[in-house]
Amino acid sequence: MYEIDDIKSVLRRLGVKTSNQGYQYTAYGILLALKNKDSLAYITKSLYIDIAIEFHTSWKCVERNIRTIVDSIWKTDNVELLTQICNGNRIPRPANKEFFNLMCQYFERKSLKETSKKESSNPGRCSQTGMDCLQLASLQKEILSLQKEIQELNHTISWMHDLIWELLAKMK
Repeated sequence: MYEIDDIKSVLRRLGVKTSNQGYQYTAYGILLALKNKDSLAYITKSLYIDIAIEFHTSWKCVERNIRTIVDSIWKTDNVELLTQICNGNRIPRPANKEFFNLMCQYFERKSLKETSKKESSNPGRCSQTGMDCLQLASLQKEILSLQKEIQELNHTISWMHDLIWELLAKMK
């Protein structure tokens, strides 16, 4: 998993100023979301509260400062990185919740690529015997495939969850 310094590095590359209070809130929020995807389901009642507790402030202050950060990111000169974060698409400025989802997906893709590089440089090496093991290499590929599938399913679940809440809100 990623460290807070990895997240802060990406935010700085996106033009976020470290002097902005929202910088700390956003970095910490991304880290929390990477550790617990469920926190994104109820961002106001979960993620913002956890950030506010950590930084001794209100959830409203957290939400406002993160919104300011997202606004500044969408005005960045680093369009290439922003496009990578948006999975190859340049999208309009997202809401905070969508931004956190995009960042989590970006870090998950980045993690999968790094894992793939490590495994492809030494595929199927048995740690006990030091010999190549075709079964181990096959299992490693299958695990990577399953991890990608899980990532896609989590994204779909999150999207469906949002859709259900929208439908329920319209029914009221």
